[in-house]
Amino acid sequence: MDEETKTVEQTEQQTTETVGDSQNPGGAELTFDQMLDSNPAYRSEFDRRNVKAVETARKKWEAAQIEEQDEAKKLEKMTAAQRERYQLDKDRAAFDAQRASFAAEQMRVTVGAELQKRGLDASFAKYLSGKTAEESTANLEEFEGIWNKAISAAVTDLMRGAQPPKEPSQTNNADDKMRSWFGLKPKK
Repeated sequence: MDEETKTVEQTEQQTTETVGDSQNPGGAELTFDQMLDSNPAYRSEFDRRNVKAVETARKKWEAAQIEEQDEAKKLEKMTAAQRERYQLDKDRAAFDAQRASFAAEQMRVTVGAELQKRGLDASFAKYLSGKTAEESTANLEEFEGIWNKAISAAVTDLMRGAQPPKEPSQTNNADDKMRSWFGLKPKK
């Protein structure tokens, strides 16, 4: 047996070890395999998801194989100069993609630093970063205005507090209140 087969068998043995009977007496935890075996619905759902994942992976692999074969056929028909030009264009496209990714990350860092300068949380940077510095600045200004309005409204609500007590009725004057506190009858 090769090393990979041994590892797979050991893993299977570990997952199928029993921790009690299938009724789970004494509160022992079930292994994954025991849980799947205990309920046919779990097993069918697990199998369905596995089949779907394998099918998706197979389709991706087949698409990659077809693409590689097409590229190989294309390269066979090209002259040496055309192959060189094709490879240069391909490398340039990959470099441009990396450069764009780096520029976007750099823009997020810059926006995050600007947010911190303004006393805001830098985690908003990924939402406020634009494709250009001008777009990012406009997003930042708009966000800061909205943020400040929301904070002002929340502070105003907190400062407002509860409504003031109602005016006492004319029959309840201060003397009557004092009498009631001391357990005396109010004046009539």
